[in-house]
Formats: sequence, C-alpha cells, structure tokens
Amino acid sequence: MNFRYSFILVMTLIVLFLFWGCIKDDYADCTQGIRVSFYSQNPCQAERSYPEQIKDLTLFVFDKNEVLVSYKQVNAVELQKDFSQLIETESGMYSVLAWAGLAPDLYEMVGPQVGTTQKQTLLFRLKRASEIASSITDTRLYFGESTLAYVPNAGEKGTIYEDVSVNMQEVTNRLEVSIEGLPNVQDYEVVIESNNGAMNINGTIATDELITHTSESTDESGVLHARFTLLKLATGYTHTIVVRDKPHGTELYRGSLLGTLLLKNPSVNLDCDHDFTIKFTTKDQCSCGTYTIMEVWVNNWLVHSYETEM
Repeated sequence: MNFRYSFILVMTLIVLFLFWGCIKDDYADCTQGIRVSFYSQNPCQAERSYPEQIKDLTLFVFDKNEVLVSYKQVNAVELQKDFSQLIETESGMYSVLAWAGLAPDLYEMVGPQVGTTQKQTLLFRLKRASEIASSITDTRLYFGESTLAYVPNAGEKGTIYEDVSVNMQEVTNRLEVSIEGLPNVQDYEVVIESNNGAMNINGTIATDELITHTSESTDESGVLHARFTLLKLATGYTHTIVVRDKPHGTELYRGSLLGTLLLKNPSVNLDCDHDFTIKFTTKDQCSCGTYTIMEVWVNNWLVHSYETEM
C-alpha cells in the first residue's frame, strides 16, 4: 500500500511540474488560440457528415479586419467527429477559412501574404493552355468558413483554445453528358465554355477569362458519352454547353448550362446537388443527314421536347 501511495504522489508531482511553466508568473508562458473542428452539412441534409474525400486542409486565419494573420497546410487528414486542429494566436477576434483539395498540379495558386492578404483576395486559377482548361475530373474541392471567435489573453486565464467549427461545402460539380441517335459518334464532341475558373479565398468566384472545358468522348453502343468536373456553379456567370460536329465545325446545340438546362429541373438545388446527368436525343428529321436535338433530360427530368415545341 505504501508503494501505491508513493507512486500516486510521484505522478502528481510530475503533472504539477509539467503545468508549472503555464501557471507561474501569472500565466506568462501560457498560450491561447483556436481549436478548429470540421464537418459537412448542406441545406438539404438533416445530419452532419465527414467526407472521406477530404484528405488535406489549407487553413487561413483572419483577424476582425479580415486581414490574414497566419495559415497552415495539414496533410494525411482523416475527417472524423473528434478531429481538430490547434492554431495559436494572439488575443483578439478571428475567423478561420478552410480549403480541401487544392492540388498544385491542377491550380495556379496565389501565395498568401500575412499582414496584407484579405478574404476576398484571389486564391487560385484553374490551370489552362491557350484558354483550354486543365481537366480536374475525379477530383473534389471543398471550402468552409467559421464564425468570428474571441480569443482571450492567456495571461489572464491560462492556456485556452476557443472552439470553432467549419462546415466544409463542396465547390466542384460532376457532369455526365450522353447523346443518343447520332451517326458516326466519333465525329461529335461536347465542350463547356465558362468563366468560373478562378476563386477567392472566401469561396466566391473570382473574375476570370472565358475558358473551354473539353472531354474525351466515348462511344458506348452508339451513344456518345462525355464527363466533366466543373468548379462552383452560380447564376450570373457564363456556363455554356456546346455539342458540335467536328469535321464540319457546325453546332448541333448551344445553350446555358444553368438557365436552359440544370435549373429547368425543379428538383435541382445548386447548394445541395453536385452530380448531374444531361441526356440529349437526336433525330434526322428530313432523312437527309441533318440531325437535330429532339429531347433534353436533366437527372431523368424532361426539360425540353423540341419535337412538340416546333
């Protein structure tokens, strides 16, 4: 029994010694900062989730004036309910902005500058060559921002980390396009023209030039298929989908991806949905080799029937 009590006494002294550096001299050696946790929950979800696709985090800390005070990169992330990151700060008001999936081989990053960079500063541009965008197919990009949190002075309360949470929302979208009824499928292609290839640190779309997204078209039993991954989709920007005959350069279809197609399906919500299917059906109306679009389906919803409209 004496040995047991002696062991407890020794362990107690060790713990007190470890914390002595914090409690001596009126907390002079204590630290303060933010403890950041992460989850994902869009407006259509009842519960929080922890996407396994999030494998890395880039964290930006801004003060109350929205000026960058620090940033860090975290790799080998396994997002879970109890996962968090500690960030030391001085006393004050702060918010944390987080990104996941910023692959340097896909995006031209703009280096942040502590003390000058603000939330609305350009973060990246999608890499491109001669206005043809690099493909980001099979990748996902996430963004989130915490609320403002006040971090007190550790000299008054001892080591303290204020808890904030960041809701990571996906800002990439997958598009599967199919076209039925075409002869010589290999003679046709689908492209998307958009000006949403750059984003600011605060998750808004940045000013950018019009770039073209291409896709390797495949022929599956006489049906043309094309796959795209696009950045954030929002009204007020250019998102045009084009189907064209490559040998002749003629366009079979040109229309707004949002206004004419996706948002014509009443069940589509851009804040919640990130996977879309668009199916075109075609027909040679005059039996002369001139093909026209007859129907357009978005996520199995008929949004246009040109046969009846014409």
